[in-house]
Amino acid sequence: MAVNRDRVPAGSCPDGTVWRPGVRPADNARMTDASEVGRQLRRDGYAVIPGLLNQQALAAARAELGPLLDAAAWGSGFDGTRTKRAWAPLAVTRCLDQAALTPLVLDTVEQAIGPGTQFGLTCAIQVHPGQQAQVLHYDQGIYPLPRDRDVMITALWALDDFTAGNGATRIVPGSHLRPAGKPDAAETVPAQMPAGSVLLFSGRLYHGAGANTTSLPRLGVVIDYIQPWLRPCEAHALSASHARVRQLPQRLQELLGFNQPTPYLGFIEGRHPRDWLTSNQPR
Repeated sequence: MAVNRDRVPAGSCPDGTVWRPGVRPADNARMTDASEVGRQLRRDGYAVIPGLLNQQALAAARAELGPLLDAAAWGSGFDGTRTKRAWAPLAVTRCLDQAALTPLVLDTVEQAIGPGTQFGLTCAIQVHPGQQAQVLHYDQGIYPLPRDRDVMITALWALDDFTAGNGATRIVPGSHLRPAGKPDAAETVPAQMPAGSVLLFSGRLYHGAGANTTSLPRLGVVIDYIQPWLRPCEAHALSASHARVRQLPQRLQELLGFNQPTPYLGFIEGRHPRDWLTSNQPR
C-alpha cells in the first residue's frame, strides 16, 4: 500500500492548521502518467495527483461557486447538517470545465473503466465547522452490482486545502478489494492534499467526509465518471439547457451523456445526440 506520510514537507493552511500528508503518492513525479496513476488505483483504490489546478483557476472556481453555495440549503442525514451542496455545477458554470476535461484524469478513468464514459454525479460540497464525520460508504453501492470490478471512478477536486482538521475525505486504502462489509472507522486515513489537487478513487473504495473541527469551511467538487450503460445519478440532459450544451466542447457534451458509444446505446430519434443537438431548435 503506497501511503506516504513522511516524504512530503508539512505546510500551513489558511485556517492555521498544520498540513501534514495523510495519503499521498510515494513519488509525485510519476503521477503524470495515466498508466502509473491507474496502477495505484488498482492496487490501493485511490491516487492523489497534486498541482492540476493553478491559483487562477482555483480563485475563479471559488468565486463562481460561492453564490451557488450561499443559496444552497443545509443538508440532512447522510448529506450532513453542516454541509452545503451545489448540485449540477457544470450545468450553470464553466469554471470547472478544466477540471472535468483534464487529460490525465480522463485517460486514467478510461483505462480503469473503459471508453465512452459519462458523468454520474457532479456536485460542489462545502463542509462547514461543526460537521461530524460522514458515514463510511462506497459510491458504486447505488447500483445492484457485485463488487468484483469498477464501473465508476470518482474525482474529488480540492478547491481548498484538505486537512485532517477541516474535513478531508477519510478513506480505507485497499477496501475496494474486500467483499461487501463496512470497515471500522479506525481503519480510515485522511486524504490530505493542497488546493488544486485531485483525489481519484475506485467506486468500490470505502470513504466518507471527515469532521470539520476548524473555524473555516473546506470546499471540494465531486465528479463521478461511470460506464455509459449505467443510469447517472444526475439527469444531466435535463439539468443543462440544450442551448448551453450546443456551445460546449464535444468531449464535455459526451461526458454529459450526449453520446452514442455503440450503435444502439444513447441515440435520440435514431440519430447520434450530436447530430440531434445541431438540428433542433434551442430549448
